[in-house]
Amino acid sequence: MVRLGDTLYSIAWQRDKNFRDLAKWNNISPPYTIYKGQKLTLIAKKKTVKPPRSLPAKSKKTISKQHVIKTTSSKRSPRLKLTWQWPIKVRKLERGALQSGVLLIGKSRELVRSSEGGKVVYAGNGLKGYGNLLIIMHDNEFLTAYGYNKRLLVKEGSVVKKGQAIAEIGIDNKKRRILFFEMRRYGKTISVVKYMPKFRE
Repeated sequence: MVRLGDTLYSIAWQRDKNFRDLAKWNNISPPYTIYKGQKLTLIAKKKTVKPPRSLPAKSKKTISKQHVIKTTSSKRSPRLKLTWQWPIKVRKLERGALQSGVLLIGKSRELVRSSEGGKVVYAGNGLKGYGNLLIIMHDNEFLTAYGYNKRLLVKEGSVVKKGQAIAEIGIDNKKRRILFFEMRRYGKTISVVKYMPKFRE
C-alpha cells in the first residue's frame, strides 16, 4: 500500500527490487507516478503458457527449411560510461551497515557530493533506518543512495552533475560524522569498493 511520500523508486529500494520490474508488474508508465492508497504488487504475475499447436500430418511434408538472417540494428544507443567518485573524502570505511552499503566517516559540516551525474528519484526521511536519504538514478542500471544526512541540498526530480554538493553529512549516536553510501545495479546491492576508486584504509 503506497503511503504519503513514497515513490516507486523508494519502494523498490526497500524491497530489493528493480523499479522497472515494479513498473512492469503494475502497468505503470514513465514518469512512474504513484498515489497514496494505491495497491502495488511486488511479485511478477504468473503467465499461462499455452501448449504449441501441432501441425496436421499432411502439411509436414510441405514445410521447407528457411534460412534465418540475423540483422543488427544501427539505432542501438551507445552505452553511457560511468566514472565513479567517492561522495566524501574517505578517511575510514565500515562495512556491513544495515547489511548493505558502507559507512563513511567524515568531518563536521562536510558536504556530500554525487558520485556520478544523474536524477534524484527520492529525497526524504520516510525509509526507516536511513535518516535523511537521497537516491540518485544514473542510468538504466545503476542507483546510488546517500543516507544519515543532516540536511539535503537537492530536491526530488533534480538533475545533478558528478561532484555536485547534494547534502551535508550527518552524525550518529557515537557523535561521529558519517554517511551511509550504497550502490545498486538492476535493483540489487553491489560492492561499493569494487566500483569506486581505490583508497588506503
